[in-house]
Amino acid sequence: MIQNFGGGELLAILILALVVLGPERIPEMAKSAGKMIAKVKSMTSGLQGQVQGVMDDPAMQPLRELGDFAARPRQKLAEYALEAEADERAKAEEAATAAARDAAEAAEAADPDTAAPAAFEPDHEASETDAADDDTTSPDAAPSDDDATLATDRETA
Repeated sequence: MIQNFGGGELLAILILALVVLGPERIPEMAKSAGKMIAKVKSMTSGLQGQVQGVMDDPAMQPLRELGDFAARPRQKLAEYALEAEADERAKAEEAATAAARDAAEAAEAADPDTAAPAAFEPDHEASETDAADDDTTSPDAAPSDDDATLATDRETA
């Protein structure tokens, strides 16, 4: 672990290096230390990239979740509890909907006259007045008995 050095600490290290190594070897040692630090940085960045590539793999999702749980156990437990509550609410709503549907089906099976209609179905039977007012009949069609009766009823009125 690298810590930040203060001015006094850095001065003490330089004096110690000057005494131990001598003035002619200090530039050479500083140069090799710089190369070593650069090499370590490139190795750690390469390793970090490889680890990130492995961790981005979808198969590693359980390991990521375990790492998140280890890093923040309270937060993850709260998330798991909220997810479990949401699942329970969804199951309860689904069960209530299914029970209501089953009750409606049972009521309809028991007494179809009092049960609510499943869907609106228009009445297909036309009344006599609707047939008389309908202008869609073709002039070529032969008049029916009902049309003749209606025509005579209108004339007499």
